[in-house]
Amino acid sequence: MPNPFAGSRFYARLGNVFTRPTWSLFAPPEGFAILTTTGRKTGLPRRQSIRAIRRGDIVVAVAMMGERAQWLRNVRADQEVTLKVHDGTHRGVAHEATDASETELANDIYMSSTVSHDYVDYAVYEWGFPTRDNVRKAHQEWFDAGVPVIIQLNRSVEA
Repeated sequence: MPNPFAGSRFYARLGNVFTRPTWSLFAPPEGFAILTTTGRKTGLPRRQSIRAIRRGDIVVAVAMMGERAQWLRNVRADQEVTLKVHDGTHRGVAHEATDASETELANDIYMSSTVSHDYVDYAVYEWGFPTRDNVRKAHQEWFDAGVPVIIQLNRSVEA
């Protein structure tokens, strides 16, 4: 039975209650990050835990809630972001993958790895048994239904 709360704003906030404080104190697990955007209405920093797959200086995330994702709306208003990943904190510029070649690149990067925390993420989000095939299928479904975002990292932030 799929999780009936998955994909809701409530569920996203609930996930943040557990992951954001932990990942703020310790490094997020590989394949995940804390994305800090600037609130489009308040101008204040807004932090969201996300799945973020990195290849070199490019990171791909997917706004799984699509147009309802607050972090996506914030990125549209101000593309300057900060991303805390397992190896440090980086500044970057985020934008939606808009054309076919960008979307193909984003899909290639997003689907290129399955990390250990993906299995936990799948079990919590889908309420199913997290086999590698199930996890990869879910990632493709999330990518196809969501809005892919490419983050170009430009420099590390000093601690």
